Amino acid sequence: MKIYVVVPAYNESRFIGRFLAKLTVVTKNIIVVDDGSRDDTTKIAKQSGATVLTHMTNLGKGAALKTGCDYAFAKRAADAVIIMDGDDQHDTADLPMFKKALSQGAGVVLGVRLLDRKMPMGRLLGNRLMSTLIYLLFGRYIPDIPSGFKALTRAAYQKLVWNSSGYEVESELAVRLARSKIAYSTVSITTHYHGKEYGFNLLDAFAILIKIPFWIWS
Repeated sequence: MKIYVVVPAYNESRFIGRFLAKLTVVTKNIIVVDDGSRDDTTKIAKQSGATVLTHMTNLGKGAALKTGCDYAFAKRAADAVIIMDGDDQHDTADLPMFKKALSQGAGVVLGVRLLDRKMPMGRLLGNRLMSTLIYLLFGRYIPDIPSGFKALTRAAYQKLVWNSSGYEVESELAVRLARSKIAYSTVSITTHYHGKEYGFNLLDAFAILIKIPFWIWS
């Protein structure tokens, strides 16, 4: 399969250089979408040899992902994309697991983090609440919805393409996947947090719950 890695990035000059240095060892098929950064994200990404697409203003993660995926499928004839965040939280050593799952017929591959005591309790509960709510509504359990490490084939992307422009894209994608009949698989991933917050908290989960009806009918 022809697979491209799509990396959304916004003001990631601190981390993106070292992340891409590791990623380029694994693959040269890299598309970085600089979502209106005000720092040297584009300059650093170009130095790595990656293809860099640039938004003139910050449009949000969902918009950046759509730009990158559309380019990969339309301009590079990709069979699938693997999405990774540009802040060096994701481990490039996990990529072969995604490629294997895609080769075995999964339309979507979800990277699932270890939800343990290292995660703040509010965010742990928020993550599980969102997965439980989607299961109750649609009958499919989607684990670790906020995880930004996932893969989609061309056919899956065409069926699941989202409208969200911001970080709620992960939740909309989970809702669309839960409603679909697309086969998906999960892989356990290693995550390096760099002191950042991660996952939903309870307020995030309830705020996203309000948007679910719009995603169902859109």
